[in-house]
Amino acid sequence: MLFLESHARVLVVLHAILGAATVAATTHCFAWTWRFPRGNFSRFHGARWLATTALVLYAAQFVLGNLMYPVYKVRVRAEFLDLPSAVAEEAKVRQAARDLVDDRRRAEPGGAQSHVGPSRRVEAPRGLSHIARLFDIKEHWAALGLVLALATCLLTWGWNPHKDGPGGSRLILVLSAGAATCAWFAGVVGIICSSFRSMGGVL
Repeated sequence: MLFLESHARVLVVLHAILGAATVAATTHCFAWTWRFPRGNFSRFHGARWLATTALVLYAAQFVLGNLMYPVYKVRVRAEFLDLPSAVAEEAKVRQAARDLVDDRRRAEPGGAQSHVGPSRRVEAPRGLSHIARLFDIKEHWAALGLVLALATCLLTWGWNPHKDGPGGSRLILVLSAGAATCAWFAGVVGIICSSFRSMGGVL
């Protein structure tokens, strides 16, 4: 865990890059399988490689996320999201910093800066435990998405519409759509949660 803490910012950036790539790959895979149920398999071979790429990225993202999870559990969730007193204290520190900046701007000689009014007060949320619960829900959907990405990859390589008929086309479309949906959900929720407190921002 000490190694993860010392490299937290690098891991957070890598996690974000992998997340964006996973969203892109799963979305493209879904787009390339969109016409399969209509009998159009012109992009079938490309969809195979997209499904493989999506699976590799999804797996890498999932593994890295689980490696980072212990640090998140201690440094973000336990020390902040699940601790209302920590949230309140941070709001006080931010308000003090905001007041200091406002005082400096008003003290500047001449110009519009000297007429700047007070900034809006920093209001501490009552609690952020619901953000932690949302993060946990996101983790379950990410795991489901990994399974769907695996199923999509296996089916695209195990089934050939030119030999086996179009029977598996709708299933591939549903699986790829599910993997893309889970990737988007995990990505958006991850951004929302890190907007409150990022693992790399507290170490």
